[in-house]
Amino acid sequence: MKQMMTISGGILFAVAMISLIFGGATFVQIIQFQNELESRGQVNKTLSEWTGIEKFNKQEMKGKQDAMVASLATAGIFGSVGIGLAVAGRSKTTQI
Repeated sequence: MKQMMTISGGILFAVAMISLIFGGATFVQIIQFQNELESRGQVNKTLSEWTGIEKFNKQEMKGKQDAMVASLATAGIFGSVGIGLAVAGRSKTTQI
């Protein structure tokens, strides 16, 4: 039983690390997208507002932010549960 707890804790911790990496990559994409939007010229900005493309840009930004928050929340939850299971599987319990 203790080995199963330790192994499952390790697996959950690995999932947390993958989610953390995904969240970091999404954060980098958000920064790049913001820089791309800010580097556009005034004419391009005005045209995108007139044609409604700016609305799609805001939706894309919101989607990326939601994905980042979800992956970081997943990393936090799975990491804490994984560490808890690993510690519980490693701790020595006294049997009466």
